[in-house]
Amino acid sequence: MNKVIERFPKEVLAIIEGSFDWQKAIKITGNLLIKNQAIEVAYIDLMIQAVKQLGPYMVIIPHVAIVHAAPIKHVLKNKLVFLVFKEPVFFNCENDPVHILIGLCALDSNSHLKHFQMIADIFENEDSYQKFMACKDDNELYQLLNSNPRKEGNAHGWTF
Repeated sequence: MNKVIERFPKEVLAIIEGSFDWQKAIKITGNLLIKNQAIEVAYIDLMIQAVKQLGPYMVIIPHVAIVHAAPIKHVLKNKLVFLVFKEPVFFNCENDPVHILIGLCALDSNSHLKHFQMIADIFENEDSYQKFMACKDDNELYQLLNSNPRKEGNAHGWTF
């Protein structure tokens, strides 16, 4: 087994069982950000409002949504949380169903963009999604996200 390089601590990861609509899935994701003292409750409402006003643009590739709002006063610190929903979440878009929700909050635009680059690196390989879906618990998800060798040219070191 590869050495663990902690990029995502266990407290920002979750495997979610049960069926939820997109609004509840965003609330669950936001609650993990709150648990990590990264946002105020109002940020969750802003994430939901963003989808209502702008559509499901947050569903960036098939099965994956990056739920976020603009960097704003309700953000307490930069943070990413990573949740795998075992049951599909539907945003009513071409990339449905969604199973991976990544909650993102950033204090400024530069941090916001750095987070997006990290996420892009994670999903650089098309089969990444299947590997995340195969995780049976938070420990397997932790190992997958944190024990992969550095890939040449990938600033954040993920290969899947």
